[in-house]
Amino acid sequence: MTRSNPSPNEKAVTKACWNYVPKPPPSPPSHQKHLYTPIWTPAHDQCFIDALWDKAMDGTFTGDSVSSYEAVKQATEIVNLVMKEAFSVDANYNRYIKLRERFETFSFLISCPEVNWDRWENILHAPEEFWEDVSERFPIAKAYEHAGEPNFTALRGIFQGCRPSSSKKINTNGSSGSSDKSVVIRR
Repeated sequence: MTRSNPSPNEKAVTKACWNYVPKPPPSPPSHQKHLYTPIWTPAHDQCFIDALWDKAMDGTFTGDSVSSYEAVKQATEIVNLVMKEAFSVDANYNRYIKLRERFETFSFLISCPEVNWDRWENILHAPEEFWEDVSERFPIAKAYEHAGEPNFTALRGIFQGCRPSSSKKINTNGSSGSSDKSVVIRR
């Protein structure tokens, strides 16, 4: 049995599947209040962080101000394409600075002796007095009172430069000379 043209409904479903961007799980109220704005959502963060992570892992992003601006510029193109938005490079660079602040704040919190970080549940446990004191000095810390940083591993890779320890180029054409065909193996 052959089929004629797809129905308009089937076309809409197919189009929706091609444009599907997975949504991250809902974030806790403290994250919504302290980490995001109405135009910058957890999905935007995830896309932006993934793009920066790729730049950090391929070695084109070293963390200095020149390479970070270039990495943000390239990540902006990706975010705008995937999320169908029109963020400027400067707006995303400000978000990059905010992500660095989030990383540094969360790193500080988990280094405090009063804080117990349950990595499995991604929750920080600390006395109420600690949260009152630390939130006066670091307002963004209030976001982590009920839930940890959702992107800590990726942010650590981006801001601390946790890249593969070595990479080795292997010639794939069998000769010892230079070649266009090569594979980079990262360890």
